[in-house]
Amino acid sequence: MIKVLFDHQKFSEQKYGGISRVFAHLIGGIKTSSEFSLKLGVLYSDNYYIKDEPQPFNNAIGRFLLKGKAKRAYKWNKLYSKYLIKKGDFDVFHPTYFHPYFLKYINKPYVLTVHDMIYECLPDYFPLTDPLPRWKKETVQKAAGVIAISESTKRDLVEILKVPVDKITVIYHGIDLDAPLDVEVVLGLPVKYLLFVGERGNYKNFFRFINCCGQLAVDYPDLHFVFAGGGGFRVSDSDFINRLNLTDKCVQLNATDAQLNYLYQNAEFFVFPSLYEGFGLPLLEAFKAGCAVAASNTSSFPEIGGDAVCYFDPMDEQSMFKAFKLLLDKPEIKAGFIAKGTERVKAFSLQKQIDATLALYKSVVG
Repeated sequence: MIKVLFDHQKFSEQKYGGISRVFAHLIGGIKTSSEFSLKLGVLYSDNYYIKDEPQPFNNAIGRFLLKGKAKRAYKWNKLYSKYLIKKGDFDVFHPTYFHPYFLKYINKPYVLTVHDMIYECLPDYFPLTDPLPRWKKETVQKAAGVIAISESTKRDLVEILKVPVDKITVIYHGIDLDAPLDVEVVLGLPVKYLLFVGERGNYKNFFRFINCCGQLAVDYPDLHFVFAGGGGFRVSDSDFINRLNLTDKCVQLNATDAQLNYLYQNAEFFVFPSLYEGFGLPLLEAFKAGCAVAASNTSSFPEIGGDAVCYFDPMDEQSMFKAFKLLLDKPEIKAGFIAKGTERVKAFSLQKQIDATLALYKSVVG
């Protein structure tokens, strides 16, 4: 039996989030396999996706010491991960992010997932002092195997970090196609709205999107704009929204996964205007929920979305505007994109992702 060790990083940092959810799916897949077992380097986490996984400090004493104390929980989880790495009772290690703390302790092969190369492709959007690109380069170079979540990410790894092609395995993210859609009603929503999901900073292209919304509001006075996740509007966000007279038309919600599915189901369409994404898991979420998608024509989007997306140039507000008007004015075209999305999502099964990852673990263990 092959023993897999996952570390704490993203489970310490995220309550909800795409990366921690991907690893939680892997954990679930390993638990159904007779060939693999797992250990999770987490003492205590409030991450939603591993709430039912064994955690030594998920008890009254542990919650008293760590609940609501993010820095302390991160520090203790890191120490626990170090302890498990040094103990060595595993065959393959899969860190959940790029901090290289484990390199001095590990003497077993490890697999690293690269979710994107945004820092390297768009350095102007990130602080020059951010250590993440250096950490990523160091951990990628020493990994026994590297998972790229798209061909686009693989190309970036080869071109920018000069990673050998035979060291990289492309494994697409998957979505559970068999599970019924978990839906929770969100009260008080506007009748007609476009949906924006997740973070809004830098490469997410929020300000161009809002500028386009200002144009749309003139032609569609009953149209609103719902922002799910990403935290409350920053001062700069609110100022820009107010300047365009959109304050009464913009709604920000911190939605659970079930509520997000409801938002997808009831939106006019989902907008994904990022300048770059390594994969773009919300594309699959929207497809499964039967939501039309308008998205950028850059990086991995055409690879993942295929012909099921209404594309636009994310640097060109008029291109964005035309795509939005097409979906708003032509219900038959929007219905066609929804139908294509329903078919497209079938190519990205969660089981396929799990099986490919377990096969990679076998290959690096030898």
